[in-house]
Amino acid sequence: MTDGGRDDRRSPPGQLTVDIVIFTRQGHALALLAVERAKDPFAGALALPGGFVEPGERAVDAAIRELSEETGLAIGRDHLRRLGLYQAPGRDPRGRIASVAYHGFLSGAPAVAGGSDARLARWVDVRHFLVPRQQIAFDHRDIVVDAISRRLS
Repeated sequence: MTDGGRDDRRSPPGQLTVDIVIFTRQGHALALLAVERAKDPFAGALALPGGFVEPGERAVDAAIRELSEETGLAIGRDHLRRLGLYQAPGRDPRGRIASVAYHGFLSGAPAVAGGSDARLARWVDVRHFLVPRQQIAFDHRDIVVDAISRRLS
């Protein structure tokens, strides 16, 4: 038991992930970098690149690492801005997992390829990503909406 009488055995420790929204322009359309998940949860669904922050790793460094591992895209910290912290209960079916989301914009759409736990990586028209019938992993649709709002403000 801890101070306050709460039994810590009923509350597993939380984990931290990162999610990355990278925008580009393809013609007149706004596109974002998405991956198709190779593993459950949400195997086969579109998702933002991202993953778990390793022990001793800063969130921004995890974002750069995960982006490279899952898409082959290598960028520096100067291309990423922190978007927010996403921590709603139930956002991840694996348990209590919070995510630090980052966003950025690249001119042109560099070639990408799926790797790590991403079956494939590709540039997707934002309108396609946001279609309600499109299967999107976790709360990534909400994160993209927030990133668009931030970009337009």
